[in-house]
Amino acid sequence: MTSITGGALYCAFKGVVLDTDFRSFSAAEDGGVVDASGGSDANRTYLTTLKDGTASLGIMMQAGDTATWTAVAPLASGTLEWAAEGTAATKPRHYVQAIVISRERSMAYDDLVVADVEFQFNGSVTDTTY
Repeated sequence: MTSITGGALYCAFKGVVLDTDFRSFSAAEDGGVVDASGGSDANRTYLTTLKDGTASLGIMMQAGDTATWTAVAPLASGTLEWAAEGTAATKPRHYVQAIVISRERSMAYDDLVVADVEFQFNGSVTDTTY
């Protein structure tokens, strides 16, 4: 298999493309479990409960770009879509309904203005291809 780099990432939220000047993107999914052991059990046993997920995005802000900042307002909800290998035919595509739970814009004197956005998944991730 051939490894990939992050340079081809496609990422959009509510139809606004966010990957043009991204620095980082990560998506994490996890599942819950409850301890179902008791009595004379010698080992713990577990039952599965609910799945969950989050994503984070770091982007360089561009002069005059109000669309990106507006799209990722706290509590905004919509479809979050990402594709590590770009949008060419047959490339993997992932999307999920998500809610922006936080955004932060840092402005250093001698560095780029960067925004960090955190998303909470609001349903299950669909894994498909273009």
